[in-house]
Amino acid sequence: MKNLKVILALAVTLGASSAALAASNTASSAGELWKALDTNQDSAISKEEASASQEVSSQWDLLDLNQDGALSEKEFSLVSLAK
Repeated sequence: MKNLKVILALAVTLGASSAALAASNTASSAGELWKALDTNQDSAISKEEASASQEVSSQWDLLDLNQDGALSEKEFSLVSLAK
């Protein structure tokens, strides 16, 4: 019984670690994509800059919340990088 508790605790810990790592990798990927797309380094992604990424382009209407034609870092943080 004691071994079962230890195994369950280990499984929960590993599961939580895996989820945190996946979230970190997604955040890292989004950060790298931001840097690659913001070619003029004005801290915004224009629709033209976004056209270099199919993922961002396909989500443009959902991401540009204030419809100003540019994505702020906050708006960009909503991008889904699911593959």
